[in-house]
Amino acid sequence: MPDASMLAEWGLPGLFLVALVAGSVLPAPSEAVLAALVYGGVPPALAVAVATGGNVLGALTVYLLGRWVARGGGGAMGRWVQRRSAREGPRLERARARLATWGAPVLVLAWIPVVGDVFVLAAGLVGVRWGPFVGFVTLGKGLRYLFVALSAIAANRTGI
Repeated sequence: MPDASMLAEWGLPGLFLVALVAGSVLPAPSEAVLAALVYGGVPPALAVAVATGGNVLGALTVYLLGRWVARGGGGAMGRWVQRRSAREGPRLERARARLATWGAPVLVLAWIPVVGDVFVLAAGLVGVRWGPFVGFVTLGKGLRYLFVALSAIAANRTGI
């Protein structure tokens, strides 16, 4: 993955790409790219929308993987998910319990590093419907990116 400054030079397509990757199980500096673009003058609403869209699409890949594995599919990918599930055992079980207790609204927390991936995978494994999944994940990730954009605006105005 290219570094954040190179992706910022790519503009909104770079932001979409890094947010898409960051929404999957791979780490990527989407917040840094968003902040750099907003600090550099890209309209904040547009940048937040692009980052949120890419990040939600990335999360959908993890969700769909969970759905696929829950239905017995997977091959090599399914075995990888099973190994990860075994490694994340207690964390995944806590995520499943929270989903059972609170339902889809707990997916607002899908933006939290590592824990959010577990919630997303668990949502796929337990069969959360896609509509509530997309709605709550979008809300949580959108609020996170909005906070980053507002922070970049504040930093730009104060000359930091």
